[in-house]
Amino acid sequence: MSKILSQEEIDALLSGESMGAAAPAGAADAGEEEQKDKLVSLYDFKHPNRVSKDQLRTIQTIHEAFARGFATHLSTRLRSLVDIDLTSVDQLTYSEFIMSMADPSAVYIFNIKELEGDAIMEISPQLVLYIIDRSFGGEGGVSQEAREITIIEQNVMKKIVDNALDQLVRSWQNITPLTLELKDFETNPQLIQISPPGETAIMISFEVKIADFSSLLNLCFPYFVLEDVMPKLSAQHQIAHSQKKRTRHDVGIVERKLKSTDVPVKVALGTTQLSLRDILSLEEGDIVRLDNRLDEMLQVTIGDSNKFLAKPGIFRNQKAVKIMAEIKEGALSHE
Repeated sequence: MSKILSQEEIDALLSGESMGAAAPAGAADAGEEEQKDKLVSLYDFKHPNRVSKDQLRTIQTIHEAFARGFATHLSTRLRSLVDIDLTSVDQLTYSEFIMSMADPSAVYIFNIKELEGDAIMEISPQLVLYIIDRSFGGEGGVSQEAREITIIEQNVMKKIVDNALDQLVRSWQNITPLTLELKDFETNPQLIQISPPGETAIMISFEVKIADFSSLLNLCFPYFVLEDVMPKLSAQHQIAHSQKKRTRHDVGIVERKLKSTDVPVKVALGTTQLSLRDILSLEEGDIVRLDNRLDEMLQVTIGDSNKFLAKPGIFRNQKAVKIMAEIKEGALSHE
């Protein structure tokens, strides 16, 4: 049997509803305040940031040096001013890098012996054709339409790419010694499998400018290839490396260099003062009396500093001095 509510109970329920309706509004306000206090950072699991900003800056510095060295080589080879500017250093998945390449393209795969992995140098076909045309005395006029690079053109480019790898070795040598070897050439990016598609890769992009021509060059290092050297790319490691103690071998090199250094040595036999009349009347055989006594020691000057006191004498029929004491700051040290 259902219970019939009285008017007082109904009024009490209605007043409770209005309070309950007001409560969520207050709760919402409190929730908004709480949300404002929270710091929310987005994280994309498809694009994990495995390389720190500090390490990316070091990678940028390394490859800026590569750009300068390779630009100098191309300027000499093409007999024209070449500028290579580093435009970006990004981390992305390997599949994204492959999808970003044009088809056909000029892709050079090289092996990094010490790191036991492969990396990629991508050069646009237009840039390859421009370089080849200039290498054979042309003005660099090339078609804007990309085409596959022929076997002969690949052989012409091999020396230039080998030099680019040499420049990479030089730019990395302060971090770690590397041995780079050109392994393969490919025109279809989809056939290049040096890394799993979802693996993080580091892409370094350059703009190559030759006269009024401009094109792109890219480097790609899979993260797992550089993983062993990543700790060396931090600023803390660079500071510690620059402040390392000198080894005995380093000290020996400095000592050998110093021992073979020529240093001027002078000995003042004495001083005196003469009038201009006396100087003009000097003749061969005249004796000039000095202010020094015979038993007084002479100062030996090395460079611009007075370093020793010595006695004059004869050694093997040649005028000589015998070192008697070292001149130190404020005191003499007798030998």
